[in-house]
Amino acid sequence: MPDLKTTLLMCAVVLWAIVQYGLMFWALRDLRQRRSVRGGNKVLWAFFILCLPVAGALIYAAAAPTTPLSAPLRLMAPRLRLQVRDDRAA
Repeated sequence: MPDLKTTLLMCAVVLWAIVQYGLMFWALRDLRQRRSVRGGNKVLWAFFILCLPVAGALIYAAAAPTTPLSAPLRLMAPRLRLQVRDDRAA
């Protein structure tokens, strides 16, 4: 059974990993959805985010976005209008 210090250290490492990968995922998803970014090079920004995980994502969030996000992706199919049939007209 690990002692308290070891348990706290393991929890801190897991929490740091969650924050790190969460920020990277958010920054890369945001980068993919934007039409343009400062500097005009999305590949360079992606490389920057991946090489400096926390700092890269935070610098990207502060400096890179120049355009609003494009329209969000629709997860559901659009509603279809039901056509009303008049059975009396037959």
